[in-house]
Amino acid sequence: MKRRNRCKAKLRIYPDPILKAVCEPVGDGEDVSDVIRDMMHILTNSKTGVGLAAPQAGHTKRIIIISFAGFFRTMINPRIVEHGSALVVRNEGCLSYPGIYKDIERPVWIDLRYDDENGRPQPGMVFDMDARIIQHEIDHLNGKCKVGE
Repeated sequence: MKRRNRCKAKLRIYPDPILKAVCEPVGDGEDVSDVIRDMMHILTNSKTGVGLAAPQAGHTKRIIIISFAGFFRTMINPRIVEHGSALVVRNEGCLSYPGIYKDIERPVWIDLRYDDENGRPQPGMVFDMDARIIQHEIDHLNGKCKVGE
């Protein structure tokens, strides 16, 4: 009897050094389906996670996955091209820094560019909590986490 290949992805917890790694861009046509699979496995099995960055799943690629109102959006090579001047302080936590919560100041809105899973460029203005989550996950891609500082 053959066993199915099970996903062995596990959430990386501080002080894992991959959490401080600056991630590499995903190249045109590069297959990152294994990275996305690992990230989805971790995020869907999390009780509280609303977003995840690739290093939290053990990969150093510029990929984040965000949960928007019950569905998931994968963002490849996300970048913020503009943000609002209005800032809001809210309490944030992080799956990779369990039990730690900090008040973090962030812009209320961001203008975002990324590629979807099919390599198609996507623009987007994002506001409030969704903007905060994306900013938090992009911080991870840059080897930072304000919650853990």
